Amino acid sequence: MTYSMLKFDPLEPFKEKKLLDEVMKLLENFEYKLYGKIPIKFHRGKPTIYEFDLNLGIIHFTEQDFKGLSEIFAKINKKWGTQMTFCIYPSREKNRDMIINVRGSPKAPSEIG
Repeated sequence: MTYSMLKFDPLEPFKEKKLLDEVMKLLENFEYKLYGKIPIKFHRGKPTIYEFDLNLGIIHFTEQDFKGLSEIFAKINKKWGTQMTFCIYPSREKNRDMIINVRGSPKAPSEIG
């Protein structure tokens, strides 16, 4: 076990660059059923220690996409002992664009509205 793993806080997961890089690589290489790989494009700024949003553009999700994304986060959670989840929502800024919010921790702020 490395020194960085010993001081890793699963409630502030993206403070650990190695974990953030692993998640980003998995998302960058994810093959959406209808669109293939979608380049990483942050929405509303860079990741915080708790969460980040990616703009996926105009996209239609399939059941296969949701299953594959869920498998990514289950794998990460098992490996790192985190409680990472994701949700999809429409962008308010760019008509029809879809955003994936990756919440690395229940400490991430709630934002409704």
